[in-house]
Amino acid sequence: MIQRKQTLYLFFAGLITVILLFIPFGTFFIEEFGIVSEQSQCFTEYNAFEIKNSEGIVIQNTIWNAVLLIVTSVLSFITIFLYKNRKLQLRLISINMLVILATIVTIVYIYPNFVFPKNINLANARLEYNYVIIISFVSALGLYFAKKAIMKDESMVRSADRLR
Repeated sequence: MIQRKQTLYLFFAGLITVILLFIPFGTFFIEEFGIVSEQSQCFTEYNAFEIKNSEGIVIQNTIWNAVLLIVTSVLSFITIFLYKNRKLQLRLISINMLVILATIVTIVYIYPNFVFPKNINLANARLEYNYVIIISFVSALGLYFAKKAIMKDESMVRSADRLR
């Protein structure tokens, strides 16, 4: 049924990932000779789609972050309506947990360490993350709690199906 508590967990996990599409992940500061000056150029938006400088010019596309976040939110919302098939729900939640983990890894590790240093504009930049990274872990935690609640329902149904 849709009014179960795992539905709320899945809904909020999907909602959080949709919100993450529109919140900047962090801010870049250019370091000159290892010192961040007050007049340093600040790239204000490292978000799911791109990095823009203060004039609004796109410096780097980060579209794969957006694709992974969209896949996570779509999987969460699809999983809500598969309440009659708990085994499939468990598989989709496991896949969704892997996708959200891949999303966090690309946001925190792959783009900053491998992609951004290759860009001339971002070579000497220092990235400072916002609170958004913590919010993405909340989404993964919601998926975990949903999986735990579905497993509890499944065990309750199986215990009622036994012959006594």
